[in-house]
Amino acid sequence: MASAETFQKILGLREREKNDAQMAYKDSVDSFEEFATQLYHLLRKKEKVEREYSLSLGSTSSVSTLTTHYTYIEKIKENIRQLEMSVKKARNNMEMKQKQLTATHIEVKKYEKLIERKEKKRIELQKAEETKLMDETSIMQFLNNRDR
Repeated sequence: MASAETFQKILGLREREKNDAQMAYKDSVDSFEEFATQLYHLLRKKEKVEREYSLSLGSTSSVSTLTTHYTYIEKIKENIRQLEMSVKKARNNMEMKQKQLTATHIEVKKYEKLIERKEKKRIELQKAEETKLMDETSIMQFLNNRDR
């Protein structure tokens, strides 16, 4: 079976993979937050423009002004639809990166546990060997003292 040092090398590799996964997840979260913030501001803008449009309908505004407002609102709605798709893609990407991060974290923990067990086994074997040597030394001393 492989030694603890071998597993330490593998653990180092897995930790680098975990760090890469953490960076990828952080980047995906930042991307999601950026798209979500853009969507939020666009929705606020749409509300404001719709409020102004409602006020224009209640007052004596020209048809061209109403048409311009309506066209602008429709353009904002289209931008919102596109941004919603981007937010959805960014969310899916973020969730995928989170799963990858979780998987790499689990792998790191597995190797840490494996190394811990190997080290514990090595220490137990070392103690057993020391005990055996102490017993042999004691027997030799007893036999040497008895022969005198």
